[in-house]
Amino acid sequence: MSLQTLDRTRWSFAEALAHVEAVTIARRATEAANMPPAPEPVYPHWHQPEDPKVRWKKEAETELLVALRDGDLVAQGRFTKERTPWRIPGNSTGFDLHSGYHTSIRPEEWREGRYSFGRLTALEWEFIDIRIPRFVVLAIWPEAVAVDVRASNDDAEEAYTTPYLELMQAAIATFGISARYQCKKELLSDWFQEQKVEGEPLSQNLADAMATLIRQPSAQRGGAKRITGPDLRRAS
Repeated sequence: MSLQTLDRTRWSFAEALAHVEAVTIARRATEAANMPPAPEPVYPHWHQPEDPKVRWKKEAETELLVALRDGDLVAQGRFTKERTPWRIPGNSTGFDLHSGYHTSIRPEEWREGRYSFGRLTALEWEFIDIRIPRFVVLAIWPEAVAVDVRASNDDAEEAYTTPYLELMQAAIATFGISARYQCKKELLSDWFQEQKVEGEPLSQNLADAMATLIRQPSAQRGGAKRITGPDLRRAS
């Protein structure tokens, strides 16, 4: 790339972070779409599942800060070492008289300071109005388009299921049932009777049947095994 045509536009930290978040969310959504389907866990009404985008945004912020701390990105900011003897409204760090022009922020300063609310603050200094080269951010995190979960499977027919099958999968996930661990049928049956399908509770017979079907056939045979031996009955 010719230096004369190089785009030297600088993003603010917030603009760079927004881009990295968009790329990370698109990448993670694509990965999630390509993973095999898993049963939806059943959550109590007081505990709602976390939106995965919240976790992905936190991951994006960590990636951006790591790139700055490792020197892969070189940002600039307005520097000061001056502390004001009085409190400035809206300024909780106590630093004032920041430089009017931007200077480079070294990786060691990113590791020493703490970034919060648009400021990189350490014990003896502070940077504000942080700017990051746009072309470097795009080189590390190329622009991506979010992928719809069903976009890659438009031609395929959606797998058929029923509320009863979904409820049975939920029970398997809730109780951690596996080939090695078989939960008691009575406990499963009681749980099924507490659930509702299309607003209606399950009957005792249906709950017992579903509790039976999600367990291994070998687990259905209870009781002591019959042992054959000689007939000890007294002959008449």
